[in-house]
Amino acid sequence: MTDTDESAAPRRAKMMLKNSANEPRSGRVRNGLAIIFASLALIASGYLWYTVLHENADLFTTDIVGALERVESDSVQLQETQASINQELKTLKETQDTLRTAIEKLNSDLSRNRLEWALTETEQLLVIANNRLQLARDTHSALAALRAADRQLQQLASPKLLPVRRELAREISQLESLEKTDISGITLRLVTLADNVERLPLALDIRLREYGENQTPTKPPADQVASTSSGWRSTARSLWQDILSLVRVRNDVESQRPLLPPEHQYFLRENLRLMLFGAQQALLQGNIATYQQNLKSAQRLMKDYFDLKSPAITAMQNELTQLQNTKIFTNLPDISNSLTTLRRLSGRRDEP
Repeated sequence: MTDTDESAAPRRAKMMLKNSANEPRSGRVRNGLAIIFASLALIASGYLWYTVLHENADLFTTDIVGALERVESDSVQLQETQASINQELKTLKETQDTLRTAIEKLNSDLSRNRLEWALTETEQLLVIANNRLQLARDTHSALAALRAADRQLQQLASPKLLPVRRELAREISQLESLEKTDISGITLRLVTLADNVERLPLALDIRLREYGENQTPTKPPADQVASTSSGWRSTARSLWQDILSLVRVRNDVESQRPLLPPEHQYFLRENLRLMLFGAQQALLQGNIATYQQNLKSAQRLMKDYFDLKSPAITAMQNELTQLQNTKIFTNLPDISNSLTTLRRLSGRRDEP
């Protein structure tokens, strides 16, 4: 080692000591500067925030006020909408109540009207039954009407109407116990007979034809005329032939009515037709004696003035005999009690 190296070593050591003494001082300076800059940045940021906030405070206030106004307006609108909905609900409820009341009233009216209609229909059926029995003596139709009325009351199932059904049961039993007589059929048969009167042959027509044939003069034989062509013998023979042509003797066991003029044929047929119609009317009125008398009178008229050899006359005579022999009840039961009871229980006035 040289003296130069020995002298340089102490200098380097001093410099290192000096540098080591200066290093802590520079670090503190850097830290202080960093703190200062950070403080300045914080102050600048706060100032900037304050400035922006102060400048935009009016905008924020305006937005908030506008938002509040919109919220308040929406709230008022919602309240109005709610009030309108409540009013509509109230109106709807009132309408529903009105409809419910109307429906209940309609149902009540329909039920009452149905009962009224059913009672009216039943009453009409009973009236028909009484009319058919009393006026036409038609037990078939009367019985059918009574049964229909009983079915109508059965469908109503009203305990109030049980007395009516009791009377109906009694009247139906009475009609069923009668021997069935077809009054309508008999009246139709009489109408048919009356319509056929115009086609019946009269005995008057035959007798008129026979009378005309008898008036034909008898011619004498040619040889007699030739042999007695002169003298009193010819005159006597001619006179005798004339007398023989005017007088005719015949054996007739039938009693003859005087000949009627041809123009009286219309009245003869009308008399027979009126007798048949009279029998029909008497039958409908229940006057059986008059009914039988008219039928017998019609038979006598046909026997006296109509051709008894005609098949049409024979058939009508047999028909009239069958009608006379048909058993017809004169005493029919009274079926008006059911009608009277129905009118009394339903509060209806009695009708004739």
